[in-house]
Amino acid sequence: MVGWLATLPPAAVYVVLAALAFVENLVPVVPADVAVALGAFLSQRGTTTPLVVFLVVWVSNVGGAVAVYFAARHLGRPFFATSLGRRLVSPRGIARIEREYLRFGVAGIFFARFLPGIRAVVPPFAGIFRLSFWRAMLPMGVASGIWYGGITLLGVYLGGSWEAIVRALARLNQVLAIVAGIVILAVVLVILRNRRAAAEEPLVRSAEDALEASADDPGVDPGHAAQLVLEIAYEEEGLTPAQREAVARHLRERWGLPAKAGVAVTRPPGRLATLAPRLRERFSTGRRLALIEGVWQAAFAEGSLPDEEQWLMARAGELLGFSAEEIEGIRTRLRAAGAE
Repeated sequence: MVGWLATLPPAAVYVVLAALAFVENLVPVVPADVAVALGAFLSQRGTTTPLVVFLVVWVSNVGGAVAVYFAARHLGRPFFATSLGRRLVSPRGIARIEREYLRFGVAGIFFARFLPGIRAVVPPFAGIFRLSFWRAMLPMGVASGIWYGGITLLGVYLGGSWEAIVRALARLNQVLAIVAGIVILAVVLVILRNRRAAAEEPLVRSAEDALEASADDPGVDPGHAAQLVLEIAYEEEGLTPAQREAVARHLRERWGLPAKAGVAVTRPPGRLATLAPRLRERFSTGRRLALIEGVWQAAFAEGSLPDEEQWLMARAGELLGFSAEEIEGIRTRLRAAGAE
């Protein structure tokens, strides 16, 4: 490839370098790193100019990232809402990926663009999760500038020997690949830990399922809301066994929920207040309020379970971070709206 490019006129060399840098965002195996190093190497032969090589590759690479970002922003979410998309990644899985992706903010986007195997997924995920253009592209553009600027300088510094450039670039990518592997391992461990914690807290898992499933919908799936009511009824003291069975029977008949296996796991009062901060930190007040209203609609809107309504609504409010006065106001408003 070196010999072939050396035979081309400068303009043609720049076109080839620009194409490789652009396509890297679409086909990650395309060696844009090698392209910019090659362009810098050819500057020693008078074919190219280092500054022009850097600008051509940098602008083209960022342009490719912009194209992928907008394509993913337009097509990504609708695809994952289709039956095929849901089979590939569930709505809850999308919400979990989004939460982990956004947790690292601009700094995460910046550093991810340096890591082999990871940097190619940054633009599409930024588009799928609808990050603002400048929040996504500014750190990507700066990171690409640093990366390709460094490789250009490396190519110029070692310009007398193409083999030396290739060896140095390979060593650099090996180190970064190890870092990428460590990052991926850390993310996997965090996800597994969160899943294990959720498995230990079915009550929190039910609330997260309901809140995450409504990420793109102002309403709440009534089946998720009903499941949360059932978990509350089985996990907290305050209901008699007969009342608990009445709640379970009503929810099973209305929403087709599976029977709860085993006996109730009652826990001391006040536990929900210790779980509420976990949900408050991750979900907005509006989302949690929608779930409270969904709980009432799913379990109590038809006048069923009047003896259990106040207690269960209070416990749901405690879990989701609302005061007793706020819950009573919600109940009053919803009953009035249902009577109209």
